[in-house]
Amino acid sequence: MTVPPSPFDVPMNISTFEILEDDHVVQRSLCHELEIVADRLPSLPAADEILRLCKSIQRVTATHFNRAERLFADLPLAHRPGPAFLSALHEMHQFDRMHGEDLASELWHSIEPEGERDVGKLSYMLRCFFDGCRRAIALKESGIEIARRGLMPG
Repeated sequence: MTVPPSPFDVPMNISTFEILEDDHVVQRSLCHELEIVADRLPSLPAADEILRLCKSIQRVTATHFNRAERLFADLPLAHRPGPAFLSALHEMHQFDRMHGEDLASELWHSIEPEGERDVGKLSYMLRCFFDGCRRAIALKESGIEIARRGLMPG
């Protein structure tokens, strides 16, 4: 047996469900971090941490949301959640994407030295985003279970 020079040279067979579940780990972590920010208001993290959070919000809303919708839509028809599920997921992601853009902008402006900070508004925006993301994760996990049952033999 020839050992590949790098573990990354080994072909990987990652299932659709594992990709979604890995994405959910990332999303849950971001939600947890944002909840901590909300709980600590009116204090805010340092500017470099705010920048990292803003980039994470952008990455989740631009990459993870699109990937989830595509993966569900690409499942074999017999195992794919129905059109109502796909539509609901898309709508949830649209709201979360919009909330994420607004939140990232508000977070970024909140650390400007001369900027006025509306703590109530920021708290509400943080909670809208992480609550929405958690609802979408719950919906996707129900979709994974539906698909797994369809893919299970017998």
